Amino acid sequence: MSWREDAATTSLAARYAAAGLLAVAALLFLGGGHEALATALHDARTQTAALDVDLARVDGELDALSGALATEVTDAVESARAATVAAEEALAGAAQDVVDAADEARAAVALSDAQVALEAAAAQVRHVRGKLSGGPVGGGAVGESLTELLAHLDALRLGQA
Repeated sequence: MSWREDAATTSLAARYAAAGLLAVAALLFLGGGHEALATALHDARTQTAALDVDLARVDGELDALSGALATEVTDAVESARAATVAAEEALAGAAQDVVDAADEARAAVALSDAQVALEAAAAQVRHVRGKLSGGPVGGGAVGESLTELLAHLDALRLGQA
């Protein structure tokens, strides 16, 4: 699969406007209301919880791989784990009471940084998932777990509940 086959058909601006963590940041800046912010935070936290489950599942299946591919999958999983932690921390910061513009800016920057980490992790997981798919058994259990991990990464980064 080439990198263009899974490209969104919407404009980059529209994609960012709908992005999960960036939507939370936008709600902070645009005053989307407490209820809208609470809903966005809840949805994002649900996705980070699902990511934690996916990461644990992949960890348990890594012994099935060996060599360079095992190293690449481990690196991708660690990247996803770090992005998940960044998202969880950013969401915790966004859930705090915003006292002034500096608090708001710090929360928005943390959310934006987490969004970038999620984008990078999703690309890395997608890459190793593609390598596994080309193998003799299509990646087996590890491939299936990476597919689930990727689905939850995409859901969080794109703001899909």
